[in-house]
Amino acid sequence: MELLRPTRFTKNSAFFLGVVYFAVTAFAVTGCTVDSAKRHYVLAEKLWTDGKYAASVAEFEKVVAKDPHGKLGAQALLRGATTQALFLSQYSEAVRKLRQYVEASPDPSTTWEAQKEIGDLLYSKLEQYDQAVRHYQTLVQLRPDAPEVPEFMYREGRSYFFLNQFDDARKTYEQLTRQYPASTWSEKGQMEIGQTLLTQGEQSGGRAIAAETYRSAMAAFQSFIQKYPASTQIPEAQFGVASCLEELDQLDAAYQAYEALRGKYPSKNVIEIKLARIRERKAQRSH
Repeated sequence: MELLRPTRFTKNSAFFLGVVYFAVTAFAVTGCTVDSAKRHYVLAEKLWTDGKYAASVAEFEKVVAKDPHGKLGAQALLRGATTQALFLSQYSEAVRKLRQYVEASPDPSTTWEAQKEIGDLLYSKLEQYDQAVRHYQTLVQLRPDAPEVPEFMYREGRSYFFLNQFDDARKTYEQLTRQYPASTWSEKGQMEIGQTLLTQGEQSGGRAIAAETYRSAMAAFQSFIQKYPASTQIPEAQFGVASCLEELDQLDAAYQAYEALRGKYPSKNVIEIKLARIRERKAQRSH
């Protein structure tokens, strides 16, 4: 029997569905429920095994309707939600069912996994960043000592960024780097501080405000380089410094910084375009 197809799964989903599948299969086999809800459940599992995921979800929904407050109904709700998320791309419906499961289930371990899955769907699939922010803030409040908290905070910061709420994004990243300096997410957060400020400068209306923002961005990139000299993102941070110098109209310094990235930056063409643009700007000034 084929249990998991990892190429279709997110990191959280693969683990979650594996745990849930073993739990619900064991529960179904015990024969604790002998009414029509169980028959629908057994049929749903058979359809799922045969790869008939839409039909399987329909059967799981019948189980929920017949046993809305029981264990079998809760497990069917969970199975239907994960199947819709992983195989049918029905993310909104999956989120709805997962939330319903969280409210109904007494099992803290599976409800926590369900909560994480909701966050992943809101953030990665639905791109509903305002909801993702609120959801991750709730998870941090629920379990402030959970090992996933640094990642939640990083995703919260990214969600703010995608919402163009740059100050909130930067403050979230700064909190992340203060509270979890040894975390790999702190490294990512430090890099995002520079990127956020750089983007904010590009969208700033006033030249004086933009200049100050670019200087802050450059300081953030330089801080990243000092803190994480072995990071694979060093070329990206150096590129950020060069971009800030270019935006601050320090063309000679920017040219040298871009030139130093030849052979290091992942995209060679981008570096050559930047160098050509600076040469063109300097030529125009000489005339």
